[in-house]
Amino acid sequence: MSRGKLLQIKRKINATQSLKKITKAMEMVSTARIKKVEKRLQMAREFLNETKKIAARVHFEVKHPFVTGEGKKALVVIGTDMGLCGSFPTEIAKKAIYLDKKENFDQLYIVGAKIAPIFRSNPKVVRIYEHVYETPTFDFTKTLINDLLSNGVGTVKVVYGKFKNKLAQIPDVYVLTPIKAEESSREEPSEKGDRYEFEPAEENFQNSLVEFYASSVLYALAFETKISELYARQNAMRNATENAEEVVRLLTIEYNKARQASITQELIEIVTGADALKEE
Repeated sequence: MSRGKLLQIKRKINATQSLKKITKAMEMVSTARIKKVEKRLQMAREFLNETKKIAARVHFEVKHPFVTGEGKKALVVIGTDMGLCGSFPTEIAKKAIYLDKKENFDQLYIVGAKIAPIFRSNPKVVRIYEHVYETPTFDFTKTLINDLLSNGVGTVKVVYGKFKNKLAQIPDVYVLTPIKAEESSREEPSEKGDRYEFEPAEENFQNSLVEFYASSVLYALAFETKISELYARQNAMRNATENAEEVVRLLTIEYNKARQASITQELIEIVTGADALKEE
């Protein structure tokens, strides 16, 4: 085998080792971010639970579109802004496309630059939110709720990344609205009624609470998707690192075989030349 071929294999080994360093570093970064986001996810869940406790003490009797369901049907798709997390963003997009074909929504709202190209040409898309947060914020979810209301939406479903466990992150569907009175009254029903006085007037209070509740749910779902994204990226980078190690191992074997063959060929040529000189 020629020296050029040996050099080519050596370059592949070096390139793969460099790639392995990058994937290993990205895995470590994802691991570090997971610890931070997990804490905030727990806070978001506790925040939602407290909001549910407040809502559980209120009979929603207002004619708010999120309670009545009157208005347009919208699908909110919460994806990712960053890639390198395997098929996770694509699976969320596929789930949303399937659900839209099945239920024929009037409007689509897309969150995440990574899934934006899949929906950009869809005429149902009202707005695409790209790079609006690194970690979810309540201000963003309030903005999204305001956009839904300003566009006459009454029924909302959300496709998001459900965190099942560290190795499994799956797309799921959450029915956000209409908010049913019986759902909001499951907890502590004995504390309802005239024991509470609301300020401002009860109708205004209920309208604000409905929107606050919807924002809180979206906030928790966005965090759920974020932690799923980070775990998906961690798993993808770990798999990439392991694959790179295997490629380096196979290329090293190939390189050693090629180098041995080259040395053997050179020895054969030397011995053949020596024998030819003896015969002369």
